[in-house]
Amino acid sequence: MNKQTRQTIYVALATAACIAVAVVCRVIPRQADVSVLLSKGLNVARSLIYVGLFSAWGLSIYLRVTQVEARKFLIAIAILTALWIVTRAFKQLYVLNEDAVRYLWYSYYIFITLIPTLALFVALNLGQREGYKLPKYYYALFIPALVLIALALTNDLHQFYFIFPEDASVKGESDYSYGAGVFVCAAWDIICGIASVVLMFKKCRIERTKKFLWIPIVPFVLVVLYVALYALDVPFVLAIGWDLAVFESLSFIFFLESCIRCGFIQTNALYADLFATAGISARIYDEDYNLKYSAREVFEYPVETLKIAESGAIVLPDGKRINNMRIHGGRAVWVEDMKELLDLQNQLIEAREDLRDRKEFLEYEYKQEEAHKIVEEKNRLYDLLQDKTQKQFDEIEELSKKYENASEENKRKILAEIVVLGSYIKRRKDFVLLVDKNQKLSSDPLTNALGESYRALSLLGVKGGYAVKVERELNGKTLTDAYDFFERVVERTFNEAKYINFRMFEVGGVCRLSMTVDCDFSLEEEGVIVEKEEGETTLVLSLGV
Repeated sequence: MNKQTRQTIYVALATAACIAVAVVCRVIPRQADVSVLLSKGLNVARSLIYVGLFSAWGLSIYLRVTQVEARKFLIAIAILTALWIVTRAFKQLYVLNEDAVRYLWYSYYIFITLIPTLALFVALNLGQREGYKLPKYYYALFIPALVLIALALTNDLHQFYFIFPEDASVKGESDYSYGAGVFVCAAWDIICGIASVVLMFKKCRIERTKKFLWIPIVPFVLVVLYVALYALDVPFVLAIGWDLAVFESLSFIFFLESCIRCGFIQTNALYADLFATAGISARIYDEDYNLKYSAREVFEYPVETLKIAESGAIVLPDGKRINNMRIHGGRAVWVEDMKELLDLQNQLIEAREDLRDRKEFLEYEYKQEEAHKIVEEKNRLYDLLQDKTQKQFDEIEELSKKYENASEENKRKILAEIVVLGSYIKRRKDFVLLVDKNQKLSSDPLTNALGESYRALSLLGVKGGYAVKVERELNGKTLTDAYDFFERVVERTFNEAKYINFRMFEVGGVCRLSMTVDCDFSLEEEGVIVEKEEGETTLVLSLGV
């Protein structure tokens, strides 16, 4: 049995002895024929015992409970229980006026209502960070409690708590019945108690503590049972426990103390045994590094090493980290085994380096793949363009050969034909790129290509015009086919035509191409309609949009 357990047993025995003495002080005047002076003296002694117990408990709360806000509410509960006993003593021993006695009786509900409400606020404050304060809207929970207290103190006006006979000459505890207020107040207390237990259990972080949840429930159940039997005037309860104030105060104190003992409410009560706990390697020294307290798992390091740790924790080659913290009257020194963490840190560093290398390799691989894809795409587009314009390149090569042996007049004509073919190759390249990137195009690329081709044809003395009247966007292949059709007609009529007219318009969802040339020729292609009239040839071709 450790020191802390022995102290707990001593305190419990001393408390039980005080309560036993107080019970004897209550029983003697009731069971024996004693003088009025002795009876009052015993009642005063009994009240002082309870006030002393509750005050001592409040002082222990101040010393034990670490969370400031929860401690304030617990001390308030201790003060209320002591005041309740004082109020009860004044009512029974010193006040003779019947109205004053009745209002002191009503005032019991100040304590009956506020103590469970404050217990709920204790639970709300548990598990919060240091310096935490409840949001102000939580204090709205005091409103029902204050309303119930106001109704109790003004019971003479409405008899919401206690109902007295209409013909009663004196309104007192000798003749009354319970009103709805008593049951409403009891319901409020039960709700606060249940909410407190649930919140404490939910916020508790000590797994083993949850096995002892039934311990705080015991006093809570006893209070509910006692109040119910008390309200029913059960003779057994009236014989052993007529003192409602004492019983409820003790029960609430026992309830809160059991929450402390179970770990629901955190205290520093176990710090005295900290350095005797296995698994902790710590020591406490005085200012001159004379050992005062030591854990079971001790360590031995030179004082010089410990002093180095005063300015900050140090890690030794064996993986141990020495921490040195100033405390009142000396130094607290503890050692942590950091070997596993250091090993893990090294593994993480290695993994990070591996990932960095992997990332650099993947980036390099991606850039190479990107460059390869760009080259492939360029080759694909080049092959596509080469395939579509190879015929014109061959014709330019033939014209270049003729140019060397041609007369001056023919050279000008050959150059003009080369310009016409070059214009087509240039614009056809644009169509390849546009069609590859977009599914739908406006008619502007075709209009621009036709304009350039007609400027080149003017060098051959070919006149004419073009019109493209299509409002909506078209499939890129439709525009390309239209320009290819125009170029085929032009190349077939290089040496004959002096006038070429091109029109493109939409009819019934179909693009209709019409070319008129001032010479007689034929273009035998699928879908092409040829119309000849007085030295002119008109070709009509329909294309899908």
